[in-house]
Amino acid sequence: MTRFTRLLRAVAPTAFGSAVAASGALADPIATQPAFGTFPTELLDGFDPGLLLPWIAGCIVVAATAVMIGNRLRRRRRAMRQEILGLGSGPRFRAVDAICHAVWKGRKIEGERLKRALEIARATTDMDYTRDHIREAATRADRVHLPLSFRWMREGLTDAEKMVIFNATLSVLLADAPLTHADRAFLGRLTRGLGLKRRHLRSLGQLLPG
Repeated sequence: MTRFTRLLRAVAPTAFGSAVAASGALADPIATQPAFGTFPTELLDGFDPGLLLPWIAGCIVVAATAVMIGNRLRRRRRAMRQEILGLGSGPRFRAVDAICHAVWKGRKIEGERLKRALEIARATTDMDYTRDHIREAATRADRVHLPLSFRWMREGLTDAEKMVIFNATLSVLLADAPLTHADRAFLGRLTRGLGLKRRHLRSLGQLLPG
C-alpha cells in the first residue's frame, strides 16, 4: 500500500462526515420573510378608528358647504334671469327660462335655437323681447345640469302647464337638427324636474333618453 493510498483512507471518512454535516445544515428549513415584510403589530395595537371621525366629519361639512354655495349661486342667476326677462316666478317665466337653457348647443348659443326661442318667448308672454334679451338671459343659465336642477319648476304647476314647458323646450331643441345625446340628457333632466311621467309623454316617448 502506497503512502498516498493510506493518506486517502485516513482522510476520506473525515471529509465524508463533514460533507454530510454540511448537507444536513443546508437541508434545515430556512425561515423566510414575507414578500412585503412583516406588518408592525404596534401600529395595529395603537390604531384608533375614532381618529378618522374628525376627517370624515370634515369631508361631510365641505361637501355640504359646496352644495349650499352651488344652490345659492343658482338662485342668484335665476333672479338675474327674471330681472332680464321682466317676469315673476310663475309659469310664464319657467317656460321662457327652460327655453333659455335649451338654446345652448355644446359651448355656444345656436342661432336657429335662439331664433325659435325668441318666437316662443314672445308668443308665451306677449312681451316685446329681442334676440339680445334671450341671449343675455341664456348667458346666465345654469351650464351644469344636475339631476334635480329643474325640480324648482314643478311647484304649483298643473300637468298642462308642465307640458307647455316641455313642448316649448323640445321645439327649441329641434330647431336646428335632430336631438343629440346631450339634448336627450338635458330633456330627461327637465322631464324629471317637472315631475312628468311617461303617461304624459306617450307620443314623445321615443324622443326621451332611456
